[in-house]
Amino acid sequence: MTIRHLKVFVEVCENSSITKTAEIMHIAQPAISQTIADIEKYYNVILFNRINQRLVITETGKILLQKAKEVIANFDEFENLAIATLENPIIHIGASLTFGITHLPRIMNYVKQNYPNVQLLTTINNSKEIEQGVLDGTIDFGIVEGSISNKNIKIENFIDDKLLIVCGYDYPINSKITITELAREKLLLREKGSSSRDHLEHLFNLNGIECFPVMESISNQTIIEATRANLGIAVLPEALVRGHIINKKLKSIELQGVELVRKSYIISHKNKKFNNTFKQIYDYCCSFEK
Repeated sequence: MTIRHLKVFVEVCENSSITKTAEIMHIAQPAISQTIADIEKYYNVILFNRINQRLVITETGKILLQKAKEVIANFDEFENLAIATLENPIIHIGASLTFGITHLPRIMNYVKQNYPNVQLLTTINNSKEIEQGVLDGTIDFGIVEGSISNKNIKIENFIDDKLLIVCGYDYPINSKITITELAREKLLLREKGSSSRDHLEHLFNLNGIECFPVMESISNQTIIEATRANLGIAVLPEALVRGHIINKKLKSIELQGVELVRKSYIISHKNKKFNNTFKQIYDYCCSFEK
């Protein structure tokens, strides 16, 4: 049973005539009769009686007519929505907090200028949450830092992201410290699950050191302000603190024997199907600073 069967049934009801319905729908008269017969046989009902060479709808037919109209209306609404979505696609991009500040605005501007009909949704969260959104299908693709191990995630290399150890410009500390000395400082860190926190804790674990921050925050800006106030030491993306260092509000500390560089990726579900517009935007993001 298809939507075509229902449309033929409704048209016959409205015209009370197989012949007239055939003319209106440009379908052969025997095909119209066969369609009605198919419906009656499939559901074991009688839709019409022939009285004085006229088709008269039965009480059962009247009940089904109303439902058929509702189904057709819903189908038409679905079809119109599908067409509108094709003409005005919705794309949901996720980004970690760092890339939400440093790169997402550029992507949004590119989409706005080149694909004005695209409805762009964005989510900024820590890398683990963006990864989960991709797995759930609520996010089409994301830009994240850190390791990705889930086999259902497809990854493309993005850019290398450098982390800096920073403190207030007047904070009393040597310009070069060891990993052990860093662990003894008052650490101002992002929340667990964030890439910068995971990266630092991995480094501590490799050296048999436990991490006990005096402050945790989901906001990079909050950590920057606390660091500028000499409340402790932070580990933050270079892109976010470069200006503060230039303006002598923060200073960078060298970690002996260690360069804090983390990989970043564009991630999508391995089963995600891309239409042409989506693929062009995805490819644009993959071409960043290669």
